[in-house]
Amino acid sequence: MEQYLSAAQVAKIVGVHYRTIENWAAQEHLERDNGKYGLLSAFAYRIEQLKDELNEIKDNPNQELKFQKLKHEVLEREAIARIKTLEADRLEGKLVDSEEVLEQWRGAIAKVKAKFISLPAKLALELSGLNKPEDIQARLTQVIDEALIELGTSN
Repeated sequence: MEQYLSAAQVAKIVGVHYRTIENWAAQEHLERDNGKYGLLSAFAYRIEQLKDELNEIKDNPNQELKFQKLKHEVLEREAIARIKTLEADRLEGKLVDSEEVLEQWRGAIAKVKAKFISLPAKLALELSGLNKPEDIQARLTQVIDEALIELGTSN
């Protein structure tokens, strides 16, 4: 998902001047929406530019330091773009924090544990009156199925 920010904000994150962002938008190299500029499309265009520069100097031994610098800048920009994509996905609700997931699991497990711990007390008297193992098994199966259905529908 594209994230739209001011030219100054995009420029600061991408590592260029804000007028560069405006120029790229005017040349239709990045997305715009209501006067805001697309952060991810700006990253993509900057990475494309850096890769082009890399290809121009990669076989020139006199440009080795510049090549290494550009290579690392490409890697850095790609990493930042991935981070920004993940942040945008989180804001959109496509990703959730692992702590939130862990807390939900803990809550669900606690409900299951409480439900099943209560079953012996709930069934003791009733089952003591049954003589046939198949009747006891049927009643236990019924109660467990009901508990699982209830747990599956509760939020």
